[in-house]
Amino acid sequence: MENFGKIKETFNQILAEDISNKESKDLFKKYLRLLKEDKMLKTQFLVVSNIENKIESDREKATQFVKENIGLFSSFDKKKLLESNNKLSGLLKNILNDIDYTNKELHENISKLIFTKRTPNNIDTIVESTSKIVDYILSNKPKIINEAIELPNSMLSTIMVDKYNEKYGDLTEDEKKVIRVLLESNDEGKKELYSSTLKECIELVNENLKECSLETKEKLLIVKERLLNDKQIIDDTFAKNITKLINLKIDLS
Repeated sequence: MENFGKIKETFNQILAEDISNKESKDLFKKYLRLLKEDKMLKTQFLVVSNIENKIESDREKATQFVKENIGLFSSFDKKKLLESNNKLSGLLKNILNDIDYTNKELHENISKLIFTKRTPNNIDTIVESTSKIVDYILSNKPKIINEAIELPNSMLSTIMVDKYNEKYGDLTEDEKKVIRVLLESNDEGKKELYSSTLKECIELVNENLKECSLETKEKLLIVKERLLNDKQIIDDTFAKNITKLINLKIDLS
């Protein structure tokens, strides 16, 4: 298996869905250790993440961005690169075959550019894959909030530890706001509070991403993905959901 993007997505789903399970947690630790120890795996992780998150309206700039990222693999032995990927996919056993996800075509095209030998016979394949990746970048937009949030504490990594015991003292201003909204506000007021708190959490995640380890970055990106996909539904679960956001905001601050 040479498609690193698919491997990365599989590990992300394992983390998001069942990180409380000891076997899943140990598996993810092995994944992170291999990323740290293997320069080729780390480079793939960063390149795939670069392209996934890139937003650009200028086609020429987007094309150059793709070429520069793929150019980082020019000094790597492709056979050894494939062997490194097989180490990761070997950890996943049969899980990898079952995965289906949004960026599947993008990852396949990135993999083609990394592993396709530059020869006259392969130029069409290279140009086609580059064009499809550029199309993705040009159409890439900040994600619309459209899915409910569920944030396992384990995703917040070491940034939580120093803050955890501080949450249960006197009421914070945020907690006072929640109480006032619950007692006094209609659904519009609740929605406004939820939306503003959600925005603050996303901004705090972005700040933490600027200076963090590879392990923490992977977890923060998953937290950010879930924040960006929150539906902001105002119903009987509002108190529970806004409390999660307030706690997350404290953890990230």
